[in-house]
Amino acid sequence: MLHLLPKVSENERKVINSCLLNATAYNIPFFIKFHQGLNISKMYNLLTQYFEKYAIFRTFYHVEEEITKCTDGAIPTIEIQSFKHLDKKLLCDMNLISIKDKELVHVVLCKVADEECDYMFFNIHHVLLDGFSINLFLQDLIEVYLYDREIDLQLSTLVDEGDRTKADQHNESLISFEKYEYFKSRLIQKQIDSVNYIDDQLVITGNNTQKYTDFAICVTAFSMSMAQWVESRAIYMSYPHLGRDCRNYKMLGNFVQLIPFHHHFASEQDERIDHMIAGIQQSVFSSFTNQDGYDEVMRKERMSCMNIFRDVIFDYKSGSLIEKVINEDHEIVLEEASMYRDEKYGLHFSIYKDLNHLTINIISSEYGMDDLQDLLASFRHNVQSLYAQEHVYVRELLTLNEAEEEEKIETVTSSEQGSVFDQVTSIVTSLIEEETILGANESFFDLGMDSLLLVKFKKKVKEAFNINLKISDFFNFYTSELLTRKIMDNLKEAK
Repeated sequence: MLHLLPKVSENERKVINSCLLNATAYNIPFFIKFHQGLNISKMYNLLTQYFEKYAIFRTFYHVEEEITKCTDGAIPTIEIQSFKHLDKKLLCDMNLISIKDKELVHVVLCKVADEECDYMFFNIHHVLLDGFSINLFLQDLIEVYLYDREIDLQLSTLVDEGDRTKADQHNESLISFEKYEYFKSRLIQKQIDSVNYIDDQLVITGNNTQKYTDFAICVTAFSMSMAQWVESRAIYMSYPHLGRDCRNYKMLGNFVQLIPFHHHFASEQDERIDHMIAGIQQSVFSSFTNQDGYDEVMRKERMSCMNIFRDVIFDYKSGSLIEKVINEDHEIVLEEASMYRDEKYGLHFSIYKDLNHLTINIISSEYGMDDLQDLLASFRHNVQSLYAQEHVYVRELLTLNEAEEEEKIETVTSSEQGSVFDQVTSIVTSLIEEETILGANESFFDLGMDSLLLVKFKKKVKEAFNINLKISDFFNFYTSELLTRKIMDNLKEAK
């Protein structure tokens, strides 16, 4: 029997809108490696019980003009397959999930002939669970599997986000967007039509006594690398923070929150690195009082918010947050798949820290491999220096030009550009049903453009000009004047 749930939470809506821009965005595939073998029938029965008992695994969405959330009596399919050799990438590619699928969970229990160990492949859509919740689920599942414990039915209700208690106080000095346009312009200069992935390993050396959190050190190192990379004293990005019930993986919309982050290096060239880390750590801790940085920024700077939450994401994890060794005695290990699909961001820079080892994963939908390698090399150097040296000065690690010239956008003047401009404004007003005259520098998003309309916008631009822009172009060129210039550039290249 199909059950319609009354409301889609804001977090779910954010995820779904992002998925409409990229069919396989927000897949979270991973492998559990059972070194001592896997009891296939026992695991199959356990998974069946979990899927039957918890509605979150049987939830899917109707995505049309409106988004509706549903649960079905049918549980996700659990496949059993035998392999001579396990090709993980191929298995992942064959089990990708679209937000419009009726099953948002794919499971394959794998027997591998040429290995002594067995695997469980699990792919779940991020609209149901986040990475932290997945780890909680796996720990719970494996404990029941190994020790025949009863499945815990507590906290199993689908809870609407609006029913939860949220913090009453907000950090009013959350972020300043004074220098954002220059930073954004520097990012745009680096953008190309390219999707790239990088996996890297780094061993932290040095015996310096650590005063600050690993997160503060790593985000400082990355901030400095970003500043050098785009040659901007001001950098803007976002990072995930839990900000919710850490015990519960069974509630829809129970996700991490993206917290905006900004730092300006103008007056810090002669400052010691440890003083800068201390200031950044204090800033990070103060942001934790805000339950939803997205909503806070949205109320103040709508267009800046639309960009800052997709431009650059710094994602820090550690062994204390996400355990890769799920059970040491039975040698059951989580292998995070590097095939994680998250291409909706311009740049997703992830770090997993285990003791003195850093695993670095970069996913980029907008930057070339050479540029990404430069950014990675800078981060490797900076993070090593920050862990090893307490009294080094900022100027010794970060070199920036003395002046930054704001880049001015020329006004659209030629007759051909004027024709393109008129067509763009006509498309926008028809989509947002706005009868007033659209200003050349008015943000589409301030006028009500959302991801559902953006898909239609992209289609109409292709029909009108016979060019296929990326969705990210509409975020980067978000006024009629900016988009006209982008379309003209593409038309010139075509000629």
